Amino acid sequence: MENILTVKDLSISFKTEFGLVNPVQGVSFDVKQNETLGIVGESGCGKSITAYSVIRLLPNNAILGKNTQICFEGENLLNRSKQDLAKIRGNRISMIFQEPMTSLNPIYTVGWQLAEAFTLHREMSEEEVKRESIELLVKVRIPEPEKRLKEYPHQLSGGMRQRVMIAMALACSPKLLIADEPTTALDVTTQAQILELINGLKRDMDASIIMITHDLGVIAEMCDRVLVMYAGNIVESAQVFELFDHPRHPYTRGLLSSIPNVEIDKSSQKRLSTIKGFVPHPANFPKGCRFHPRCPHAFERCIQENPLLLPIKGQSDHFSRCWLEEGTDRT
Repeated sequence: MENILTVKDLSISFKTEFGLVNPVQGVSFDVKQNETLGIVGESGCGKSITAYSVIRLLPNNAILGKNTQICFEGENLLNRSKQDLAKIRGNRISMIFQEPMTSLNPIYTVGWQLAEAFTLHREMSEEEVKRESIELLVKVRIPEPEKRLKEYPHQLSGGMRQRVMIAMALACSPKLLIADEPTTALDVTTQAQILELINGLKRDMDASIIMITHDLGVIAEMCDRVLVMYAGNIVESAQVFELFDHPRHPYTRGLLSSIPNVEIDKSSQKRLSTIKGFVPHPANFPKGCRFHPRCPHAFERCIQENPLLLPIKGQSDHFSRCWLEEGTDRT
């Protein structure tokens, strides 16, 4: 299966009053056609900024590494002009943003904001735009679509606003959809409905998806392959079932062990497992392995050198960044 997106050696720096800060360093991955790739990790690990870099939505003070390549359908997007990128965003690559209440414009109706996607990328009459907008709202299961076109974001529930965001992202039938925490701040029932909706639309449109989340339950339900990020590095990469069945990196094991287990006998009063400490600030990443201050297995080499992301022995598509693997299970 061909890759629709290839990211090589993604490094991002920000100019600040305190000097350069590097929140993402040396990240490489690809997304295959009709694949859902999950990117998971705690807040502050670099997930969202990695996704924003794909469609070049970084702040003006951001600097990409000299060796960075972002190739979409075989074309390096870093060589494209701002005008060319504007034609790609929302058309061939779309994004569902994390918080619809702040992503939707409060002073324009739902219909106006849906119409904008069509008018920017398609030559359509006003009547055609209205018809397509109604069809989109029907696709994302919004009741009374004609009425909703005339309403403003504040008149809709959180779940409805998220559905509008999905409709806007799908307006031009993109080949790649980036979903940044699409179920944030939604109740459990609405979360399930949104995930089911995204899965169904992916099948209908034959699109690829990058799913960004801190929820391993979403990863298990939605994704084919998963990248685990920590402090601006990919620390583990594998097919989703392989990762859940055979996690190798201590950080991945910590994330999985922190999931509540409903099968545990309540009388045992067993405490929920946690990962001690917190994700370091990009200005203060530790020397060596970036996870070593929180890792229960850290030894001297972890403090001095950051390991490479290398394949696990016998698993060509399972990679881990850990010195515990060195000399034993590496290929």
